[in-house]
Amino acid sequence: MQRLTIKDISKIADVSMMTVSRVINNEKHVKKETREKVLGIIKKYGYEPNFFAQNIKSRKTNTIGLIIGDIENPYYSRLSKGVINVAEINNYNVIVCNSNYSPKLGEKYLNMLIKKGVDGILIATIDVSNEAINTLNKRNIPFVLVTRKSEEENGNYFITDDYLGGKLASEYLLRLGHKKIFFLRSADVLGANERLRAFKDSMNENKIPFDNSFISKILTNAEDAYAAVAEFIEQGKHKEFTAIIGGNDFLAMGAMDAIIDKGLNIPKDLSLIGYDNLWITKILKVPLTTIRQSKMKFGYMATERLLEMIKNPEMKKYPQKIVLKPELVIRNSCRNLN
Repeated sequence: MQRLTIKDISKIADVSMMTVSRVINNEKHVKKETREKVLGIIKKYGYEPNFFAQNIKSRKTNTIGLIIGDIENPYYSRLSKGVINVAEINNYNVIVCNSNYSPKLGEKYLNMLIKKGVDGILIATIDVSNEAINTLNKRNIPFVLVTRKSEEENGNYFITDDYLGGKLASEYLLRLGHKKIFFLRSADVLGANERLRAFKDSMNENKIPFDNSFISKILTNAEDAYAAVAEFIEQGKHKEFTAIIGGNDFLAMGAMDAIIDKGLNIPKDLSLIGYDNLWITKILKVPLTTIRQSKMKFGYMATERLLEMIKNPEMKKYPQKIVLKPELVIRNSCRNLN
């Protein structure tokens, strides 16, 4: 059966399209008998209003967009859950887009969300161009950045102090007597780069010689990390290095599987530390020492801020730039060499 339109309902009910629209939107100034007649026809024919057309008058779709780095990474599933929970409480829908850490793909989704008329956008991790940010500003579309900074004076962002987190991880291993530490580098984004910078600074400050052989190529998922660490072991580097830092827990989990599959022991043969404190890290084969950062809390806070700006555009004049402090979580994956 062809989808019924407001025009069809108005003909069947013998009323104007404006009257049908008022009934659908539960507006006043419609006679009781007319309202009941229209609602009866809607029920009989199973009419469902076009969501976006229904909201043209108010220019609101009660929908927000969320662009994330990698949907396979459990960090983003927790972040997304926080976003969706707050959105649902406020009767908003969420369109989730997976960028695979690609700025080009991220901007493609950004343009798609703009065309769909979303009320606001959350951009998590990926770097988008100044041109894309300018487009959002010109169209007065509220947006909040998550796990990346905004250079704009009125920009809103929620990040972890990833440099501090990187320091906590690196210096913990150094205090345990580790000097040959292999760093598994994650995506080329702000947070990951800050963790790497902290690692380099810690090594330099402690006058420990190192070079690029201490740092992996960019790895984006657990499979990449597994392959990199398996090759690392096959080349005998585990006899030279004593510890591995995963740029995030996802990479550390891949590394752990490779180490165990190659017949080595954690932490006897290799110490391992991650970053994120994903829930699963405490129940792995070897409970993982890691860095705790908020995930769902990021989702909650960023979404609440976005909805504030949607409901009251004046709030854009008072930007929030929130930096949360990470914490070291010590478990069983690191050995004391002292």
